[in-house]
Amino acid sequence: MSLPRGDRGFTLAELLVACAVIAFVMAGLLIMLQTGQQSYLVGSNQVEAQQTVRVAIERMIQEIRSAGYCPTCSGTPPFTAISAQSATGFTIQHDWDADGVPVSTAVTDANGTLRGEQIIYAISGSSLTRREMGVDAAAVTLATGITSATLTYQDSAGVATGTAADIRTVVIAVTTQPQTQ
Repeated sequence: MSLPRGDRGFTLAELLVACAVIAFVMAGLLIMLQTGQQSYLVGSNQVEAQQTVRVAIERMIQEIRSAGYCPTCSGTPPFTAISAQSATGFTIQHDWDADGVPVSTAVTDANGTLRGEQIIYAISGSSLTRREMGVDAAAVTLATGITSATLTYQDSAGVATGTAADIRTVVIAVTTQPQTQ
């Protein structure tokens, strides 16, 4: 007995051709998925590196703005607010205990908080570090992955200066990259 042509099913050759077409489509989809995942990881790592440096610089900005704090001084503080400046670091000086004499040890401020009157920022290798003298036992790494960084110090007219007492602006330029690519 013979079956009508429409009821016989598929031949082996037709099944093999269908499997080959499906395999090519799936391989293309796999490549697209892997490319998308790699792009996501690269973008995610870049955002993380930028955000880490952004937070570190924001902290630097806050501390630079409060540099020279002296609650009992009227007018100009009797000490230099930013000193030991170089292209890769600087020291911020405060007078938290209001005795008119900034020191490199920890003191207790008016709120009873233990604070360091000197804060040292440094860029060494690919890291940005901060050390609060008298509080931190060693420098604390704030950001890593720094490929280039420069610190420029300007006076009130916006002209680069090397004189610590004349510094009114600190220009921070940092380039970073993710630790893992």
